[in-house]
Amino acid sequence: MRSLHKHAKNNMRSISQARKLSSSSFAMVSSKLRESSQSEESLRKVMYLSCWGPN
Repeated sequence: MRSLHKHAKNNMRSISQARKLSSSSFAMVSSKLRESSQSEESLRKVMYLSCWGPN
């Protein structure tokens, strides 16, 4: 009975650690996506101004 409790406790700890890792990974990916969309918008603005801006 004790070993079963110990095993369950260890598994719960690893599950919570996995959740922490996945949430931090999600935050990192979402920040990279945000940066990517900002740089795409800047590039779009530069291309527009180079084509249609004052010469």
